Amino acid sequence: MKKEKAALCPILLICILRGGLGGYMAKDLDISQPELFAQVFEYSPIGMALLSTQGRWLQVNASLCRFTGYTESDFLAMTIQDIMHTDDLERDPFLDGKKDNFQMEKRFIHKNGFTIWVLLAIHCMRDENGQPLYFIAQTKDITERKLAEEALKAKTEQLESFIENNADAILIFNNEGFVQRVNEAFVHIFGWSKEEVIGVELHLLPFIPPECSEEFKHSREQVQTGRSVNGVETKRLHKNGNLVNVLLTASPILDGKGKQIGWSVIFRDITEWKIAQEHLQNSEKLSVAGQLAAGIAHEIRNPITSIKGFIQLMKSGFGDKPVYFDIMTSEIERIELILSELLILAKPQTIKFERKDIRVLLSQVMTLLDSQAILNNVEFLAEFKPGATHLYCDENQLKQVFINFIKNSIESMRDGGKITLEVSSENDQEMMIRLADQGCGIPKEALSKLGQPFYTTKENGTGLGFMVSKKIIENHAGKIKVDSEVNKGTLIEIMLPFSS
Repeated sequence: MKKEKAALCPILLICILRGGLGGYMAKDLDISQPELFAQVFEYSPIGMALLSTQGRWLQVNASLCRFTGYTESDFLAMTIQDIMHTDDLERDPFLDGKKDNFQMEKRFIHKNGFTIWVLLAIHCMRDENGQPLYFIAQTKDITERKLAEEALKAKTEQLESFIENNADAILIFNNEGFVQRVNEAFVHIFGWSKEEVIGVELHLLPFIPPECSEEFKHSREQVQTGRSVNGVETKRLHKNGNLVNVLLTASPILDGKGKQIGWSVIFRDITEWKIAQEHLQNSEKLSVAGQLAAGIAHEIRNPITSIKGFIQLMKSGFGDKPVYFDIMTSEIERIELILSELLILAKPQTIKFERKDIRVLLSQVMTLLDSQAILNNVEFLAEFKPGATHLYCDENQLKQVFINFIKNSIESMRDGGKITLEVSSENDQEMMIRLADQGCGIPKEALSKLGQPFYTTKENGTGLGFMVSKKIIENHAGKIKVDSEVNKGTLIEIMLPFSS
């Protein structure tokens, strides 16, 4: 075998001189020493081999044996096609000897049975008449690269499928703000063709209505600085001129190093959802209106029935008329109370937001109700925790809310007690106001009904006070929560944002 290798060294020399064998250069070698070329062949990090014109392995190096798992003896007993994947078994064109150089990607079957990818470079050695003598093969294991390429291809296909088959409209922009691509859903939702949008700069897109220019500008600045825009309800223009209600989400697109290379925008058509919401709201309004009408009829009919009865008694001359007048006056006052609270609820209120100190506002309410508290043996305790104390609100409306709640607390403590007011701001988003009393409490089955018109736990209440207060809190973009336990007291928590 050593003699055979030495005999092939001149062939290797020719190959090297022609620039093959993995980049080894003749100028770096002493061509008068054939043993040196044999060492180049044997110890090259690239798999190297000599093949006959029939594709039989004539000589292989250690690198080729290492990454294929076969020994040199295994190779010398096989042809190149014996270790090739079945899908690559067609006759290789280099065996025809028509070209001097070939390069291709092939799949070899490792001796242990698994598939490896190789980059195969073939150089044809010819005799003095130009007839093929041998083929010199260089092989490089590219399995990891191919697996990475296949994984990338699979991910790319998944992404392409996600974009193109998504029911939401998707646009992709580069860093300069030009549209790179849009999907079919965009064409379907907005009517603009891909050709009309791709390559257009952001501010020149035809589907942005003028009234949304400020919102659009804010969203653009946000994504250009690497931040996301999540679920903004807005409008966009259909090609036919109609406005389309959409939910907008925009996100930066990053490369493998975390550098922003563009951004994506997703539009979800919520037109049908908005219509359904409007129908639902209308149905709820009709339902509430019906309940309210029934409650009004019931609450007003009782005092009117009393007034009517006393008028009939007065006509007949029966009874003590001054007493009748007092009772009738009381019933009329109750009707006035119901109607005035209904007007507060129904009449659109002009809300004037101003920056107010909640501590001052609550102090004024406690001063106003101090006399009633003293008469009922009730003590106020106020705790204003460190933190933000100012918020934008309608002072008079919030005073009305706290007057309603504190009066309810005073009336619930027949034997006296303490009312604790606590103000805190645990974050920079909202303020928490807690009002706790030691009154009779509210049964659990009644808590869920709070806010319903004319539902009340008080003997002479209308149930409208809490309903009006809840509406005021909601108009301030706030939330209200009520917890209560019978004979232990009630806790009301009001959350108000610092900006409405």
